[in-house]
Amino acid sequence: MSHCDAIVNLKQGAPPVSIVLPNQAAYLMNRLTACGHKAFAVGGCVRDSLMGRTPQDWDICTSALPDEMKQCFSDLHLVETGMKHGTLTVIVDHQPFELTTFRIDGEYQDGRHPKQVRFTSDLKQDLSRRDFTINAMAYHPDAGLIDPFSGAADLQEGIIRCVGTAKKRFEEDALRIMRGIRFAAQLGFAIEEETAAALIDCKSLLDRISAERIRIELDKLLCGAGAMSVLSQYREIIGQIIPEARPMFDLDQKNSYHIYTVWDHTLHVIDQIKNTPLLKLCAFFHDIGKPEMMTVTEEGWGHFYRHELASERIADEVLSRLKYNNHTRETVTSIVRNHSIVFRPTAKQARKLLHKLGEEKLRLLIELEYADVKSQNPIYTQERVSAIRAFSEKMEDVLAAENCFSLRDLAVSGRDLIALGMPQGPEIGRTLDRLLDLVMEEELPNERAVLLHSAAEMLNLQANVIGGKKS
Repeated sequence: MSHCDAIVNLKQGAPPVSIVLPNQAAYLMNRLTACGHKAFAVGGCVRDSLMGRTPQDWDICTSALPDEMKQCFSDLHLVETGMKHGTLTVIVDHQPFELTTFRIDGEYQDGRHPKQVRFTSDLKQDLSRRDFTINAMAYHPDAGLIDPFSGAADLQEGIIRCVGTAKKRFEEDALRIMRGIRFAAQLGFAIEEETAAALIDCKSLLDRISAERIRIELDKLLCGAGAMSVLSQYREIIGQIIPEARPMFDLDQKNSYHIYTVWDHTLHVIDQIKNTPLLKLCAFFHDIGKPEMMTVTEEGWGHFYRHELASERIADEVLSRLKYNNHTRETVTSIVRNHSIVFRPTAKQARKLLHKLGEEKLRLLIELEYADVKSQNPIYTQERVSAIRAFSEKMEDVLAAENCFSLRDLAVSGRDLIALGMPQGPEIGRTLDRLLDLVMEEELPNERAVLLHSAAEMLNLQANVIGGKKS
């Protein structure tokens, strides 16, 4: 087997783009053709190929009925993914490929799936049921690009447009609303006028969609290069899935440190921060509690005391509702809770924060703080960035020196305290914590002999206190 490819011109005057089928996809399509059926690569793999990207998955649509596909590939490992809807997964070289019969969707009754489907031999009818024109293209090396809805032209122009009537597409499957803004964010595309209007009009249909599906699309949206623009233009959709965000939209912060509303500040932080799902979520939620905690002085100056605690609570509620895993929830809420810390370039603070948060979370907090201050009034940016950088350098020094900032780094253990005569129980943990505090405060060196001596003094003091109570 060898790669099959062809040159496709998106529009007159545009540079040609080569679509290269992977060996396995070409093999499957050739076998279907040999069995007397039509077969095409379809959807996202064609879109990504035309953009010069490497597709993650290659989906194939075919005129073969489900039983005919099974017969054609009877010697291969098959997984009956959704035979009722015409989908069969074929494993080739340990890779799964979804093959689906050309179909016409019936009535959508749950806002997500058609109640029934009808198989067809007409590829165009199959493409007409898809969400956006850029996803409604098919390709075969011999037939070339099949593009009945001008998806290639929209791809060239950078446009997200529904196939057919936009409102109908979203009423059929409300998840397409999230997919539309997610594609716009990922690809940096504009959304066509009718499609954009229908997105807003149909936003309440998102209430039908499972939390898991919303979560997946939200993560992809936040990590898109165009997320800031999309979140600004389509904030009402975000407000539908996360109503807790709405109070941020137009809230003037009323102080000289901020030149944006809470929402616009949040969007700048999302844009500034490193592109990982965890950090994007930290950026999204870090100030979501500000509206609830805002106070305004008689002079008109806005304050947000302890807003980080309100933000932590709201973030936990939303992340729980959207079914994020425990690690994500715990990490994001921890970073949000601590994001108002003022960094100082001291080894003492570095050790304390490493003890409190651990290295991984502290690094995430530093990234959030960089993005946060870069999204405030620029007259304060240089000073604040310099302070964060100085702290970060001090943290690296502490890590390089293998300074003590956790109990596992302490030169003594619970067994040592028991050997001194301390009875087993919670007092051992409290004593170790006290010794660790003294080391991090630089009041004691992290040396076994010194710590044992200090622990013995604590033990004697405790014994004297107990003895005094008894006498």
